[in-house]
Amino acid sequence: MNKNNTILLLASLANGMSFSMILPLLAPLIRQLKMSELQAGLLVSASALLMSLTAMWISKKTKLQNQYGLLSLGFIGMTITWGLFSGVLSYGLHYTVPAGLLFTLLLLSRSSTGIFMAMPQIALQSYVMTRYAEEKQRGQMMAKFGAFNSLGLILGPFLTTLLIVYGILLPMWLAVVILAILSILIVCFYQKNNYIPVDHRQKSFQDHTDPACEQLDLNGQPRAKIKNNHKLNNALVWLILGFSLYIAIVTLNLTAGFYIQDKFKFSIEQSALYFSQCSLIVGIALVTMQVAISKWLKWSLQLLLLVGLSAMLIGLLMSIYTQQILVFQLAYIFYGIAVACLMPAFTTGASQSVPLAEQTKIAALCTMVQALSLVVAPLMSTALYQFNIIFPYYLLIGIFALFLFYFIVFKWRRGK
Repeated sequence: MNKNNTILLLASLANGMSFSMILPLLAPLIRQLKMSELQAGLLVSASALLMSLTAMWISKKTKLQNQYGLLSLGFIGMTITWGLFSGVLSYGLHYTVPAGLLFTLLLLSRSSTGIFMAMPQIALQSYVMTRYAEEKQRGQMMAKFGAFNSLGLILGPFLTTLLIVYGILLPMWLAVVILAILSILIVCFYQKNNYIPVDHRQKSFQDHTDPACEQLDLNGQPRAKIKNNHKLNNALVWLILGFSLYIAIVTLNLTAGFYIQDKFKFSIEQSALYFSQCSLIVGIALVTMQVAISKWLKWSLQLLLLVGLSAMLIGLLMSIYTQQILVFQLAYIFYGIAVACLMPAFTTGASQSVPLAEQTKIAALCTMVQALSLVVAPLMSTALYQFNIIFPYYLLIGIFALFLFYFIVFKWRRGK
């Protein structure tokens, strides 16, 4: 394995670790600073919006599409901005700062991170697409990078669980150190490449499908046998499903920290600890289910949808009606199963609903859906939470119950 592969694998691992370490701490820190849930949503939405705008800007600037430049600038920028964000949080916790000024500083430092978050992702995808010519090789490498990122999503909450007893900000500073180490490795050891060839940029969208499920159709038949005679508007339901899935992911991650404290009457430190354990549980369930689907289960798209939607509804109902924190945490097993099933179902269904000539366009639309949800979901979920802590969960139950009804009544029965 060459140096670049090793560094990119470590970057995928570190990226997953650092951000999954920080996420469980956002809600308790906002509460400790006496800010509102809506302000927490604004912090996340602003970062996601700048991330999306940066990705769009880079895609139009050929001279900026340099793998080494994007990777090094991305990690160095994330190190600095996360360090600033952690520093502002630390200062706000230990000293008296006017509420408006403190929120403005947090908003600026947190949103500036979004500018740099898009860069390593673009560099990673362009590296795979330019280095590996065969589709199978590309799929294998993307799966490997995805596996390392998923491993980071498991290790991050685990480290947070261990470290939070020594201080609520300690995991955040460790995340900054991890990003700094990767920045040094990239600058010192990454073998610098020049610009991304133009003929690969369009193709990168086409090849960006889930390797576990890209060959599935509604009847479990190979994708090559499907007649690509559908129009782009046939993908609308799949795009709405993807948007709803990302809304659910963001909502559950952002509001759960508040929900645990309010529902179970825990302290700020206890709620952070329990939520980090939830993140660990969902990470393990997600990776386990992803491996099972790709290696053994080989489920049809129909079965992926049925299991994924059902698991999501079961998890939401458990979260609402349980009075035990242990049962609440067990619900995250179902969330992990749901995401592992619905993510490939969404991308595969969207891809199969359009002809071959429209694959690049539908891939771009799938990416746009994800970016849009990251802007909308934090504001919507935190606004609903301020009215009633149950409202975000009720909204998600309504959305996924409608999807289950739609696919059973209109899609699958019509296909029989």
